Amino acid sequence: MGVSTRTVRRYVKSGKLHAEFIRGNHGGEFRISAIPPELIKGKTLDKEPGQTMDTLQGLLHELQQQNLQLAAQFGAATERIHTLESQVKLLTTGKQPWWRRLFRRISRNSA
Repeated sequence: MGVSTRTVRRYVKSGKLHAEFIRGNHGGEFRISAIPPELIKGKTLDKEPGQTMDTLQGLLHELQQQNLQLAAQFGAATERIHTLESQVKLLTTGKQPWWRRLFRRISRNSA
């Protein structure tokens, strides 16, 4: 429908949308059997089969492009997080003289 769950609940409470209350194992649920056409928002598909396939292919192509853009943004954000984590590690490690760090490595390897 293109609206939030809170809006759907308001529609059910006000009577704009008919729903049945059903008790389940994990509590009660509202089941909506039909949605009135005036409440449906968003892109609608044409009724002719040829146009529907073209429209679906266009939507699929659009979604694939958005997916690629989001994947690139996610990769860049992940790389930035790793960089910031390494910088934080450098800031939080205690400053020790080089010879202490060296002797600690030697003692670990010999043990």
